[in-house]
Amino acid sequence: MVTSSETFFPEDSVVYNNFKSYQKDFGTDTVFVMVKSEDVLEPYVFDYLARLERQLQGLDYVISTNSALSKVTEKEGSSREALLTAYDRGSMEGMVPRRDTALIIVEVPELEQPGAIAVDMERAIGFVDRPPGVTVEASGGPMLDYQLGMIMGMSMGMMFGVALILMVIILYLFFRTVVRGRYLPFLPLLAVTLALAMAFGIMGVLEIPMSMILTGFLSVLIGLGIDYGIQVMARYEEERSKGLGVDEAIEIAITRMGKAVGLAIITTLIGFSSMYFANIPDLEYFGMAVSIGLVLSYITAIWFIPAVLKLIDKGDSKYIEPSPGILDRALGYTARNSIKHPMFILLIIIGMTLTSAAVYPKVDTLTDFYQYFPPDIQAIRFMDEMRDLTGGTDTIILVVKSDDITSRRTLQEMLLLSEYLQAHEPSIQHTDSLASVLAGEGSLPENEDIPHLVDEIDPVKRRKLVNYPYATLGVIDLTVEHLDGKRLDDALNNIRSSIALIKPDMDITITGEPLLNNKIGHTMTEGQIRMTLISFVFVFMAMFLIFGSVVRGLIPMVPIIVVIAISGALMWLLDIPQTTLSISTNSIILGLGVDYSIHIMHRYKEERENGANPQDAIQTSLSRIGKAIVTSGLTTSGGFAAMVLSPFPLMQWFGIIAFLSILMTLFLTLTMLPAMLILIDRPGANHLNYEVLLNDPTV
Repeated sequence: MVTSSETFFPEDSVVYNNFKSYQKDFGTDTVFVMVKSEDVLEPYVFDYLARLERQLQGLDYVISTNSALSKVTEKEGSSREALLTAYDRGSMEGMVPRRDTALIIVEVPELEQPGAIAVDMERAIGFVDRPPGVTVEASGGPMLDYQLGMIMGMSMGMMFGVALILMVIILYLFFRTVVRGRYLPFLPLLAVTLALAMAFGIMGVLEIPMSMILTGFLSVLIGLGIDYGIQVMARYEEERSKGLGVDEAIEIAITRMGKAVGLAIITTLIGFSSMYFANIPDLEYFGMAVSIGLVLSYITAIWFIPAVLKLIDKGDSKYIEPSPGILDRALGYTARNSIKHPMFILLIIIGMTLTSAAVYPKVDTLTDFYQYFPPDIQAIRFMDEMRDLTGGTDTIILVVKSDDITSRRTLQEMLLLSEYLQAHEPSIQHTDSLASVLAGEGSLPENEDIPHLVDEIDPVKRRKLVNYPYATLGVIDLTVEHLDGKRLDDALNNIRSSIALIKPDMDITITGEPLLNNKIGHTMTEGQIRMTLISFVFVFMAMFLIFGSVVRGLIPMVPIIVVIAISGALMWLLDIPQTTLSISTNSIILGLGVDYSIHIMHRYKEERENGANPQDAIQTSLSRIGKAIVTSGLTTSGGFAAMVLSPFPLMQWFGIIAFLSILMTLFLTLTMLPAMLILIDRPGANHLNYEVLLNDPTV
């Protein structure tokens, strides 16, 4: 499992590699231990603070600790009067932000397995006897990664379990009357479960990491993959109800529906494969995993299901087609209205599309990674509280490279740049560097004094400002208010312009978490446009090859374009932001939604070739395969709906919008598509000139 932000950036990302270089030279991981009491300035609380800090210092990997103790007790004692005096004087600033809160800041190295640090920290905290009325919590990078890892495992299991239950309910309610009780209505579910197990194994072989986004892989795939088995079984049952034998029914189900499903899976794979062009590794892994699962689901649908049917169905009974139910009557009503009022339906949908497209640009883009995580877990609640205590600030880092950072000339340039930036960029609240530490409230010391003064700086503090003793790299920390979107763009551009204006004689690299957020925001916008265009072009090419006409190649895609516009309006209405996962919704809907159109147009073409007029062909198509399409649509949407129960807001938002988009796609396929077919294939016009991708006279 991977819980860090590295899965949001490709290996060649300059912004991310600059940040990693900074962390390697200057960075450490930080654990914040927050001690709370009614009044932390009571001596017994400070005594507990001292014992706790000593316990934490005893851990092997701890680099340093910092608290109010080092600023007070050695010089002034720990009497209440001394503590109150130090607090009022500001000596405890940062370490005692409020009278009810004291902090211990623990510096630890960055480890590939931060869970070890988190577990040891919790054990060390629990080992020290805590006075009554005192509470203690720990947070920071290692604690967050550890807690997220546990939640990801539980989340994946929960979403898969919910999706499984939804599949059972939907199959029982909507598919039972097609295959009837004894006809193994849950066979498609068994087939897709086998495909899931194989896909999970292949993920391990290919070393695809399990990240936050990948936790929804199982629930999505079970909703998508079950579609293929449903279509094959539905056609098998239709042929058996006509009196055909088992072998003949299996042959028709595979040659007719197997090929239609095969063509449909191509468009779905195009949608998920377009994620490879998002330039976000997490999305690439998600698209790869789902694509593998879809191919395996198709294989089990056309091999495993027919094999089971052959073994189970002995062909010794007559099968009577069930009488029409509520769904059949609803589909018949839909078909009749689509035939009678095609222009009215299209005009309403066009109006909705134009209105929705107007508000789509208003959807916010969320780049703050921490808001992707469950807000109620301890580490996130703690970090939110820390942000409130510090005023919601971030740090933009200038990494300075020079032959000698400790030379007076270099320090003067660093000081000049810091002062200019603070004076001309309103978001900067404070600057910190080796130059500001040496200058203090006055001016920089003379050259001969600088080495001695650098030696006297606290080693922990010094390590964060200069790569001492080499002194070729230094840091200017810019404490800024929390920024995002255009405000962050403007601040970064202003900082770059200021550096270009000052022209210091040194190499400067801008880095820090705000830059990561800024980069991922632009990557998301560009990636969404790129994925959508690639999906559109390749899906259209597939439709053109299948149906042999530009106009008829566009017909299956029109409902999807409408859904994309409306989904943007829904995100705006529901206050759902664009995230690193939701940017893939357009390409997924393009690849997935066109499947339903392919099934209807394939069956429509079959009925027209058998001599039916357009109206009868529409009626027959919806009555014969409409129920299977509705069942497929509901199971697919159910797979995404299970993501709503994920503890991660990122997954919840994606599940909501994908669920609604698939339902809209299903509705428009059953209403808008027939209306378009009626208008294009009206009496007197040339019959649809279908060109099938595979030259098979039976299709």
